[in-house]
Amino acid sequence: MADQLIVRRWLIDLGRLTAARSSHDEAADFIETSTPMLAMRFPDEVFNPASLEHVAAECKYLPTYGEVTALLRHWRSLYRPPKVAALPGPVPAMPKPRTEAEIDAAARIVKQVSAELEARAVECDARRARGITVYQTNSHHLTRAELAESYRRAGIEGPGT
Repeated sequence: MADQLIVRRWLIDLGRLTAARSSHDEAADFIETSTPMLAMRFPDEVFNPASLEHVAAECKYLPTYGEVTALLRHWRSLYRPPKVAALPGPVPAMPKPRTEAEIDAAARIVKQVSAELEARAVECDARRARGITVYQTNSHHLTRAELAESYRRAGIEGPGT
């Protein structure tokens, strides 16, 4: 629902542009009667200079209420602003702080995994130092012989080197 003051000003400007052959009283009656009806039908955004120009350009005389609503509907269908996305939902609550026991348990797991990774890296470096070619899989490292055996068991011809 539009503010009636905005609609009234818009209609006065429309009257100035189209009411060349209408009496002052006739234009005042039109504005007085149409203002509340148009305010109920359209939002404030519709009553702007662009819509005024669109409606006035289509009228030879002071238009009727039906002509104004039809022209405003047409203008609105052409120039309706894009819909604004809905605001995001509420911000999720912060998780509760970890207890000392949870922090200690996570620290132990990190130390254990780090130690295992370091041990594997040392083992891999030692194999390379002895001249053994090492191929890495997701779970462990294979020597050239282990890799060739894996290919043979799978029935796949291994690399030629």
